[in-house]
Amino acid sequence: MSELSKEESSVKRSIITICLVLGLLLPSMVVLATMSGPLTVRATNAAGKVATWTYNWGSGTSYTLAAPVQLKAADGTVLGVLNGLSCAMQGDPFLTLNFSIQSVGSANFFFDTGGLFFSTIGSPVAFATAATTLTAGGNGATLTGLFSGGKAYEATYNGGTVFADLDGTFSSPPNVSTIEDERRPPGTGTVPIGVPVSSMRAQWSFNLTDDDGASGTSRFDIEPVPDAGTLTLALSGVAPLLAGLIRRRRTA
Repeated sequence: MSELSKEESSVKRSIITICLVLGLLLPSMVVLATMSGPLTVRATNAAGKVATWTYNWGSGTSYTLAAPVQLKAADGTVLGVLNGLSCAMQGDPFLTLNFSIQSVGSANFFFDTGGLFFSTIGSPVAFATAATTLTAGGNGATLTGLFSGGKAYEATYNGGTVFADLDGTFSSPPNVSTIEDERRPPGTGTVPIGVPVSSMRAQWSFNLTDDDGASGTSRFDIEPVPDAGTLTLALSGVAPLLAGLIRRRRTA
């Protein structure tokens, strides 16, 4: 075997070893998660009629509505038509909650992922982002957020502490679609939460005017910051291998 072939073989073996070391470290940075409570959609109107739709998570990690669903009260009154719904969670952890709804009479609509529980993250950072599209009929449309500050989307952690309220009340002219979007933090990146976190939840809550349509997309993401011990272990395992590669390069 030529000297060049030996060098290439040595480099390949070193790269494989580095990957194995990192592979051993990754499980310590993975967050195991479980879902508690059903995925829920609820509609209510001014007359006190209520329609509720639920999906029990079981061991699933995502759900997509297969066909439109009429949201009917006990007496058969239709309060809205759920045209689309998708939700996913991951042990990173993150939650997405997306919907498409058509009102039948003015009604309040509530969407809830249920709680996502995971092993405690000691030093978490996070972001949340949501966008809402309001499609008006011939009389125009208004979507009124029912969370604090007139917001329509809420991301919470640790059983109800608010991380972000997003997408404020807005209107759309007749026969026009209008978009409202917001993110915390604005633009890109994440912000520190400041306390250990072990659960998260995402919800939409708003009033929609008669015979108008609304759709929304969202993502709530919490990321663990690797602790100093994990980083030290990673460096102690990988650094000597990298140093060896550099020395071989210099002496080649």
